[in-house]
Amino acid sequence: MGKSVQKISNNVSLIASKNTWIEGLAIQQLQKTSELESIIRAAGMPDLHPGKGYPIGAAFFSTDKIYPALVGNDIAAVWPFGKPPQKYPKLK
Repeated sequence: MGKSVQKISNNVSLIASKNTWIEGLAIQQLQKTSELESIIRAAGMPDLHPGKGYPIGAAFFSTDKIYPALVGNDIAAVWPFGKPPQKYPKLK
């Protein structure tokens, strides 16, 4: 299987083999997003692909900020086993 963690920069890694095809734009978005204030680390997963400004298939570690645009933008990862539920629970 070989080495699966590629270091892109000091705080950016890609968790995918060198044989995994990743779009260049996705890598650019991953690097650019890692430059946001308070982002300490960024990791792209094997399914990394470009989104609308931010990459999809990535995880970001921030010390004191929450970036809503980076949370939950890959809906397919939420329901991997079929259709999403038709009724959603009410939040209190």
